[in-house]
Amino acid sequence: MTDLSFARPTRRSFVWRFPRRSGWLAGACVMMAAWSLAGCGPSEPPGPKQLPTVPAAGTVTYNGQPLANATISCQSVDGESAASGKSDASGKFALKSYGDKDGAPAGSYKVSVSVSAVQEIEPGVLAPEPPGGFKSPIPAKFGNVAESGLTLEVPAAGSTELKLDLR
Repeated sequence: MTDLSFARPTRRSFVWRFPRRSGWLAGACVMMAAWSLAGCGPSEPPGPKQLPTVPAAGTVTYNGQPLANATISCQSVDGESAASGKSDASGKFALKSYGDKDGAPAGSYKVSVSVSAVQEIEPGVLAPEPPGGFKSPIPAKFGNVAESGLTLEVPAAGSTELKLDLR
């Protein structure tokens, strides 16, 4: 008698019988899956290209007075990088690009500065809105990079003496 790969079902049972030597089929499936997955995945980490940073910190003032709780947003003139920071009570800020206070890539930046009048009275709880709404202590034009007229130059060696004077 010959060994059939597949036995025909009988009237009594409708069970197909598979040959015992099917190891080559499993091996072929594994090889095809491995071959199809080879080369999948990014060759570089996802996200924008990270440029080297230098220390970038300074002081922001409005009409000669330190500007507290200001958010400073910097966009490079060439569009390759961005940095941001927040000022403390004395107007001092440190820029960050990719991590916490890691600085900014050297170059020229267009800058916007905004101050939120919303205050947190305790963690997670904001102060109620006053009559007439919250008022920013600086003109709204400084919050728009296209209208602010503010620029910043981060030197190749970095600087902790950057000055932003809003007038």
